[in-house]
Amino acid sequence: MGSTTESSIPWQQDPEVSESLAVIKQRLSEEAINGPDGRRKLIEAARNLANTLETPGESVQRLAYLPLQTVLLQVGINLDLFNILQRSSKPLSTQAIAEQTGAEPALIQRILRFLAAIPAIKEVGPGLFTANNVTRTLTVPGLAAGVIHNMVTVNPAWAALPSFLEKTEYRNPSDVANCPFQPGHNTPDSLFEWFPKHPTAHNAFMLWMTGQREGRDRWLDFFPFPERVVDGFQGGPEAVMLVDIGGGIGHEIQAIKQYYPSLPGRLILQDTPETLKQALAVDSMETMAYDFFTEQTVKGARTYYLRNILHDWPLAQSISILKNVAAAMTPGYSKLLLNELVIPDKGADIVGAQIDFTMMCALGSEERSEGQWRQMLDEAGLKIVKVWTKAQEAESIIEVDLK
Repeated sequence: MGSTTESSIPWQQDPEVSESLAVIKQRLSEEAINGPDGRRKLIEAARNLANTLETPGESVQRLAYLPLQTVLLQVGINLDLFNILQRSSKPLSTQAIAEQTGAEPALIQRILRFLAAIPAIKEVGPGLFTANNVTRTLTVPGLAAGVIHNMVTVNPAWAALPSFLEKTEYRNPSDVANCPFQPGHNTPDSLFEWFPKHPTAHNAFMLWMTGQREGRDRWLDFFPFPERVVDGFQGGPEAVMLVDIGGGIGHEIQAIKQYYPSLPGRLILQDTPETLKQALAVDSMETMAYDFFTEQTVKGARTYYLRNILHDWPLAQSISILKNVAAAMTPGYSKLLLNELVIPDKGADIVGAQIDFTMMCALGSEERSEGQWRQMLDEAGLKIVKVWTKAQEAESIIEVDLK
């Protein structure tokens, strides 16, 4: 119905509605619910039904006003609304919430009304509100940071995209220093140069990078690390099992050690000196300052690992990073693991599509399909062995060898 007019057939007779209802009924079956991706497929079917039932005006209202939801979520975070509701053992009145936040009651009433309509909170009576599942989600610092990161860092770049594309005659952005981020923030700096000057924004970004994994399967849950990596390890205690290139403060090595406490060999975390000052204390983890645009100094490691590094960079820079890894690898022994999104050639989900445009706007980069990954790796002297994926909206492991 999203494309129908007032003279169209009644929604009860619309074949698209009937089709959407049939899909939901099928996916509500016990087999479908308990099967792979059952939850995600049911959500997708329910959303398709809602979209089909919308009038044209409702479709535009929903789409055009979506940015306002992020804005009001940010306001709610600033006022600590979600924590206030979560801590309370009973519903709270508008007046009580106003007193706790210090905001004017008339303003709080309008904010609560909007948040209940999303619904990020639950309205249980006239002027009475309580927490719901979304409220509880927004009390988790790493998840609330996703709202802050998008509001402060990404939204200005998104807003600059239409005029940027018009000005560049709709060329695909491919320059970290010349993409919508610069006009959006009125700065000549790239995102990586801008972050150190804006520590609050950078802190939200770092929290969100960890928080966004909440509820997702980790790569160590579906990638057979012992069989694909550990079994082929050679050498004594001085041999390097894994180098985490651009690995931040060491969350990935920490996870590997939690899964495999007796892992042999050395584990090396590489990043900038400033980042490594905040490195986690992980048993057996070494830290090493390194710029991945320079020669890789750790030669012949069993595994080189990069998580969400290459999606930050356009093609030319990504190939340069990969060539530096390839030059350090030992043929027939060393392996490269890329932890990245792999966009399907058909049926991309909204998460991957959103992140793709975020990378375009913030860094002039992109999320890539399997075909794009194969082509890029080939240019760097590498080849894909296998792509390991649990769910398309989550991380994949691209297992790579030298050609």
